[in-house]
Amino acid sequence: MKKTLIPAMLIALTTFIVSCGGDSSEAPMGYKEISDEALNYHFYVPDEWITDVSTGMTSAYFDGRDPSNVSITAFELDDTSINSVDAYWELNEADLKLILPDMEYVDTADCTLGGSPAKQYIYTASMSGTEYKFMQVVTIRSNEVYILTYTATAEKYDSHIEDVISMVDYFKFK
Repeated sequence: MKKTLIPAMLIALTTFIVSCGGDSSEAPMGYKEISDEALNYHFYVPDEWITDVSTGMTSAYFDGRDPSNVSITAFELDDTSINSVDAYWELNEADLKLILPDMEYVDTADCTLGGSPAKQYIYTASMSGTEYKFMQVVTIRSNEVYILTYTATAEKYDSHIEDVISMVDYFKFK
């Protein structure tokens, strides 16, 4: 599991891709749905964000000059002994710190994602000499882990946080 989880988390943290999005027929005003109909969730981003669903991961970024991005990673748990987000995070946190050795927590909080109990982790770390700030919202539902990741440079993080909070609020399971 860890061999597939770490690349998925790294991709989620550094996704800076270009493409187009999905059906916006049920999207909140000013938002578009970027999740594929085959997925078991609806994920909406502001109309001006650039989206990509062709990679197997639902993702969007702000623009080419500001690659702040969000992504959803979903996968089935192989370890049935993991019965909470806290247990999942504890099992994988050391591996994340191997990728981001200077990772420092800013905040953690209980929250919801699509009506399911979740945990929000906000932390900073540097990659290739640039300081980033991350927010990950993690939930486990029907033996699947869902991770919504927002990645931005430290100086751009606050400029998109209201959009990202709305994305979390509008997220829903089918």
